Amino acid sequence: MSLFSPSEDWYYKKVSKDEKMWILISLVLCLTLFVWMVLWHVYGKQNTSDLTYRTSTAEFTKLSEAYIKINMVGMDNGVPIVRPKPNSDVFVLAEMWRWSPILILEKDQKYKLHISSKDVMHGFSLQPVNMNFQVYPDYDYVLTFVPTELGEYKVICNEYCGIGHHTMIGKIVVIEKDSDLKQYGYDNLKKAPEVITTNRTAPLTEAEMVLMGEQIYNLKGCVGCHKTDGTSQLAPSWKGLFGKDEKVVENGNITSVKVDEDYIKESITDPKQKVTVGFEKVPMPAIPLTDDEIAQVISYIKTL
Repeated sequence: MSLFSPSEDWYYKKVSKDEKMWILISLVLCLTLFVWMVLWHVYGKQNTSDLTYRTSTAEFTKLSEAYIKINMVGMDNGVPIVRPKPNSDVFVLAEMWRWSPILILEKDQKYKLHISSKDVMHGFSLQPVNMNFQVYPDYDYVLTFVPTELGEYKVICNEYCGIGHHTMIGKIVVIEKDSDLKQYGYDNLKKAPEVITTNRTAPLTEAEMVLMGEQIYNLKGCVGCHKTDGTSQLAPSWKGLFGKDEKVVENGNITSVKVDEDYIKESITDPKQKVTVGFEKVPMPAIPLTDDEIAQVISYIKTL
């Protein structure tokens, strides 16, 4: 920025030869880079072509859960594993703090990958190939995906999304034949909870209630914070939770409550009412569950 005002009629003065040369060089360089940008996108195979659609978190979550129920082949530490058919649509949902589901894909087969967020903005970073995409709620990002190399790839969230950001690691496994699953520990997958039809007239047995509760625990993302092995890094563990006395913060005061059906239901529908001491800074969203689903989750917690 100049300290002095330009002289009058400066605009009409002839441009010197060296200035013309630099203008020409800059113009040629910009045009060259523009052309190479297009060629690199088409022939360099570095940038994926994608489409973006408006959606809603409720609609995408519903589609994702229905897709997982149909294609689920097992579980890995509470995260559903799916093995979709080639040339099919694949749904991946980002939420605090996990990517769901884990994908088992076949080498050199084409998939249409749908990605969206359930809560806040996340970053879909596929490592070590270093493919990066921003994932917003209310948008469906559709990527044409053809894995060309065998192996296990991690999906890292590279946009800070809260206190559990560092734990948000997903997985994509690319195989060529079924025997390849053994090297990734997927040859003996844990049997997934069976889907119980909802059009039956007979009431669910207690065992079926527990199975449905476990399925909700996995599909709704509860597993991202609430563990069942006794650890409690982001939220209270569900192991041994039912029936114990828990210290909570209510209206700014610390009090003690007994973990029963009413307390669990209130914690799901209005999680800010009573917050467990030690987890005041960890936000828990209100999960939209029906009364039947809440009863099924309670049945599952009782077994832990």
